[in-house]
Amino acid sequence: MKIPTNIILMGDAYKYTHWKQNPKNLNKIYAYIESRGTKLNINYTVFFGLQGFIKDYLEGKVIESWMIDEAKELLGQVFGTHEYFNENGFRRLLEKHNGKLPIKIKAVQEGKKVQLRNVLVTIENTDEEFPWIVQWIETMLLRAIWYPKGVATISAAIKDIEKKYAAICDAPLNIFFLNDFGPRGVSSHESAEIGGAAHLVTYAGTDNVEAIRWAKSRYGNVACGYSVFATEHSTTTIYTKQGELIAYTYFLDSVPQDKIISIVIDSYDTENAVKNLLGNKLKDKILSRMAPTVFRPDSGDPVLMSLNVTKWLWEIFGGTVNKLGFKVLNPKVRVIYGDGINLDSIDKICQNLIDNGYSTENIVFGMGGKLLQSSVDRDTFMDACKVCYALVGDIELDIYKDPKTDSSKKSKRGKLKLIKINNVYSTVRMHEYPEINDELITVFENGKLVTEIDFATIQKNASE
Repeated sequence: MKIPTNIILMGDAYKYTHWKQNPKNLNKIYAYIESRGTKLNINYTVFFGLQGFIKDYLEGKVIESWMIDEAKELLGQVFGTHEYFNENGFRRLLEKHNGKLPIKIKAVQEGKKVQLRNVLVTIENTDEEFPWIVQWIETMLLRAIWYPKGVATISAAIKDIEKKYAAICDAPLNIFFLNDFGPRGVSSHESAEIGGAAHLVTYAGTDNVEAIRWAKSRYGNVACGYSVFATEHSTTTIYTKQGELIAYTYFLDSVPQDKIISIVIDSYDTENAVKNLLGNKLKDKILSRMAPTVFRPDSGDPVLMSLNVTKWLWEIFGGTVNKLGFKVLNPKVRVIYGDGINLDSIDKICQNLIDNGYSTENIVFGMGGKLLQSSVDRDTFMDACKVCYALVGDIELDIYKDPKTDSSKKSKRGKLKLIKINNVYSTVRMHEYPEINDELITVFENGKLVTEIDFATIQKNASE
């Protein structure tokens, strides 16, 4: 049986002691989330995932009596005392607000590309009786933002690579240039859902059905992801090495003529599969199809192998030379590379194709764990949530930290807003630039999602 979600216990343990540490007459806490920097060659992040998190965890009555009982018992064991858990506070919240959270969350619109070191989200309590709730919710809120935002940004950065080389070789942009191969490479079903949906903000190619379902549920019923008839090593090798040709023949005969087929070609000998089997004995069958046959080498050096397969296909199937002098394969054949793919290898593969006279429209990519898991953690874009304002009694305090040993961790102070001038975002104090609208809009308030966005709008934002 799946363990019921207890939102009270979705915080870091030490957070449950902070209500006792705050000033007695504290009335309000106001905090913000930002991406403080990155070691990658990316100067922005693509904001995504907040609405999904709100719908999953924050909407409506989310605090119930049994949750408080469980939290009291468990945290009593964790700390060796019941004094640290704010039992009375949570019971009062349940009584006064019927278990709904008295907080306001403002955020930049999802899909927007915001330069690093800018406020993306603010959170504050709306009832002066519950300022401690802002500190408690930080763990889950920050986690809900850094992960999908990170994946969405990686996909967008690959779109930047695609655009760079497309401009050099006059290649059309392709919504299937990058495909999500990542569900098996992540730590959980939820990671597959959320990270895979983040990828779909920029590209439409995916084998991540969980992500499509989650995106439809949380951002509107739109067809936001697509895949193709694709073979794998098990469906090839089950025919044995002697039956490799039989396998390829059967695959091609099993697909409608107007549907793409992707064939893995390295079960035994990639060159033999291309030159002698698919490119010779099955050449006419491939040419008779209306849709492309996509060749998928899945081992070897990605930079060299992708070029080799492209060259072999050019020699066998021919193609055209575009107006800038780059070779474009016969539209009946293409290449997909899905092994060892990341930001760096995509850039090198594209550069190598260009250097050898081939357009990048000849190839697309599949990216697995490097897209949804190992390329993204909270430090990838140095995401942090910090308190920057408090109301203690009737005294307003601008709060910040400024470590002498690490200036990059200096935090912002005061109530904040995000402004945009000539497509450049800047974070300023709330009272500054009154003539410029705040890009942060209220998304959630007192248990309700007050501003909803659909996936098509998010995709449009990301394309700007």
